[in-house]
Amino acid sequence: MGDQKGSGFDIRGSLRRVSVMARILASPLLLVVHGRAGGVIPAELLDLAHELEVERGAPVRLEALTAAEPPALPAGSALAPLLLVPLFLLPGSHVRRDVPQIAARCRRRGPLRRLPFLGSWPSWQGALADELASLKAQGGGPWLLHHPLEGPLGAAFLAHLEAVTGGRCRATPYSAPNAEDAPLPLPGPALPLALAANRLTDALPSPLGVPLLQRPRFRAVLLEALMALP
Repeated sequence: MGDQKGSGFDIRGSLRRVSVMARILASPLLLVVHGRAGGVIPAELLDLAHELEVERGAPVRLEALTAAEPPALPAGSALAPLLLVPLFLLPGSHVRRDVPQIAARCRRRGPLRRLPFLGSWPSWQGALADELASLKAQGGGPWLLHHPLEGPLGAAFLAHLEAVTGGRCRATPYSAPNAEDAPLPLPGPALPLALAANRLTDALPSPLGVPLLQRPRFRAVLLEALMALP
């Protein structure tokens, strides 16, 4: 190749301009999560949002369903619409009812693109399969502890999850455990289907009570997927 500097073509300068333009056009993100009592958002979700905002160069907001008021949202545009990302692992009532209502509210403010809920992403299900495979050496199961689901959609999704991950789903009400209760009895090696800390993970013995976003495999998969969004 010839002398690109002498020819008046600066590759490094062009790449820098492309990088800057990509950051300028990155869509703002709205990450919808369940949250804890009073709208408290677990630290692992706050850390994820902060890292995304810095690396993407675009606003990232967290909306907790338990909060009294929704957060102030950045406006999207025709080139960079607001991206709504439901960080839920099951197709329960939050995905089927709450998320569409939030999407309708956001669309009244400007362009919006809504992604499927996190638990349906193939990359996420692949991470579950890998994590469960590492538990099989402990014998039995492994089990996926999940919030109870009702109806044919829930049953079909759980059957699909068992097929693609090799785990066995076990309904475990998140509202049942209390801090003063004894730890939940476990049927064998298990993984809580909880993205961030909640009452279920609080009730599980360590290290099984570590929520998924505090586990390196799952944080890396989620971060990579969100960083790749336009």
